[in-house]
Amino acid sequence: MFHLGIDSCCFCWQIFFTCFASALLAYIIFGCFKRRNLNKAVLERRQRFADSKAALRKRLATTDTVQLEKRRLIVQLKFSDLAEKLQKGELSAVDVLHAYQWRALTICDDTSCNCVVEFVDEAEEFAKQLDHLYNKDSNIAKPPLFGIPISVKESIQIKGHDSTRGYVRSLNQQASESANLIRLLQDAGAVPFVRTNVPQTLLSFACSNPIYGRTSHPTHFNRTCGGSSGGEAALIRLFGSVLGVGSDVGGSIRVPAHYSGVVGFKPTSDRMTQLRSVASIPGRPMMCATAGPMGRDVHSLVMFMKALLDKPMFDSDPYVMPVPFRDEIFRSTEPLTIGYYETDGFFDALPCCRRVVSKTKQLLEQAGHRLVPFQPPDIPLAVSLIVRSCVVDGGQYIIDQLADDLVDPCVRLIHILYCTPVRLRHWLGKLVRPLDAKSALLLGSFASSTADLRRAYEAIGHYRTLFVERWKRASLDALICPPHAVVAMPDHVMARLMSVVSYSALYNLLDFPAGSVQCSVVSDRDEQSVEDEYNVRDLSAKQVFQNCRVGSGSVGLPVGLQCVTLHGQDELCLRLMAEVERLWSRQQSPDMMRRVIKRKIDLADFNCPAMVNYDGRHNMVGQNRQPQVRMVSHMQLGCLRCGKGPSSHVSSPVTGQCPKIELFLCHCLLGQAFSLSFSLQRQKLLSLEKHPPLWLDSALLPLENNAF
Repeated sequence: MFHLGIDSCCFCWQIFFTCFASALLAYIIFGCFKRRNLNKAVLERRQRFADSKAALRKRLATTDTVQLEKRRLIVQLKFSDLAEKLQKGELSAVDVLHAYQWRALTICDDTSCNCVVEFVDEAEEFAKQLDHLYNKDSNIAKPPLFGIPISVKESIQIKGHDSTRGYVRSLNQQASESANLIRLLQDAGAVPFVRTNVPQTLLSFACSNPIYGRTSHPTHFNRTCGGSSGGEAALIRLFGSVLGVGSDVGGSIRVPAHYSGVVGFKPTSDRMTQLRSVASIPGRPMMCATAGPMGRDVHSLVMFMKALLDKPMFDSDPYVMPVPFRDEIFRSTEPLTIGYYETDGFFDALPCCRRVVSKTKQLLEQAGHRLVPFQPPDIPLAVSLIVRSCVVDGGQYIIDQLADDLVDPCVRLIHILYCTPVRLRHWLGKLVRPLDAKSALLLGSFASSTADLRRAYEAIGHYRTLFVERWKRASLDALICPPHAVVAMPDHVMARLMSVVSYSALYNLLDFPAGSVQCSVVSDRDEQSVEDEYNVRDLSAKQVFQNCRVGSGSVGLPVGLQCVTLHGQDELCLRLMAEVERLWSRQQSPDMMRRVIKRKIDLADFNCPAMVNYDGRHNMVGQNRQPQVRMVSHMQLGCLRCGKGPSSHVSSPVTGQCPKIELFLCHCLLGQAFSLSFSLQRQKLLSLEKHPPLWLDSALLPLENNAF
């Protein structure tokens, strides 16, 4: 009997292990099969995109030099000039669309930026309808955005296209209706023509997902362009779009604008329609997300807001405040009382970010405004409330979305964190506090129950009251501060640097309108200041220090400024942004521009042969091919700041043969390995000095007079 009991026990254990091994094997096989199907779906989508590009490239192909020159001139036009020419009928909607499609294709083919994920096939037919409807009868008033091509963040719904947010499982789920915002923009005459990349989950300051891959910084390819509207920022920076539509829940418009060197605006949430919008985590009533514009100048943002804040939006969405754009506030010249802070005391801002705030303070004071110091109250509490209000379910929505999906490396840490039980997160927070107090605060901030969430909502109401009371005591009209504590970092760093959110997400928590304006770039002195001044007090600060110190490659990265006003004061915020942009543009000296252009161009040497780049192809400019020479500025070629010759520069298709015919732009200003072409005719040098091409003007705009 004893032996029989032992045999029975062994038999039971054999059955148990057999069942366990079978279940484990089935799980592994099922997982492999599932991953195979997901990878197949990704490959199919990428192939469709490649086929779409090939078809569009064939449709736009031309050897007509006049047509090519026209396209180049169109994409160089400022928004105001482009809109004026479209309104007057000097340009057609189709011509402008073709120019920007051509430019977007060039970016896809000639750079590793990878910001475009889809071309909107219906764009050409819509542009033709606009031309047919409005250009045949000059008596019909054109809508305000007539013929303006707009790029759209991939997460914003367009009818007939899927909005995956980087989730492979969401592929091939086409939207039955466009988001209300897109429909209103089309009614205003805008032409959605391309969609841009986003990070998986939309909850990352990097920009990568398993479907479309990684979007890099437009000029520093080893760094991120920001997220989640990173594809928008990169495309606009590369002149692939004149106006873009992004969305912002924690800085997703302002941070990419700051990183990539463009402008972006987050409106007050109840002044912009949210109907049929797709959120990163639906159901967050206290963390106010909103769509907003991105562009190359503030004027484009103003025109976007003017076109939308009108009766059609108020009629279509009853949850939008029926307040039209108040032009009298935007155009007012009354002096303002403006608060400022260079660092929030939670995450130390880099010296370059503090320098921009300090310099802007001086410029605004010289313009007649009153600047007063301001410190936001209790930033650690605000960060804790941001986490609780953003991840209302403790991360369960993200867990469910990623359960049967491929997980991108940039969100893997977030995924692991959300899969960790809430109480264990709190315990881990206590464990890491001696090493990194900021990360510890984030780990301990997740709501553990519905009662905890209710208390968080109550605390948000109290915090908003506290903030507004401090604002009113200082008699502020507006506020300036850094958009982020850091400039563009490598993707893997941003995947771990979640505690940097305090500068941008604070104004989502408060639901204040806020915008980012491009002002300057990181200089050699800024890198040295990191070595001398930056407080490396924890692991997060150490990562920032390592990627911004001398020799880290941060020189030339854009640096922006954030402008903030009270809830509903969107026009005042845009007014301040426009004034900041104008004041910084005056720092660009005409003498400096002439030095830049004349430094490396000698018209007497135009007959010297030189290798140049023409639309991605390398050609030899011969002895007598005048009067027009096409040249390319390769951003790795040199530094006007130090005046070194071509022998000191890295290898490039343009170096070596005729340095005087090459236009060198500062590597410290614009970054690495990306090119933009322009035309230079011998008889037009003086005109070029007085009216430089838009891309050159935009590139040099952030520099101070002593930058060289």
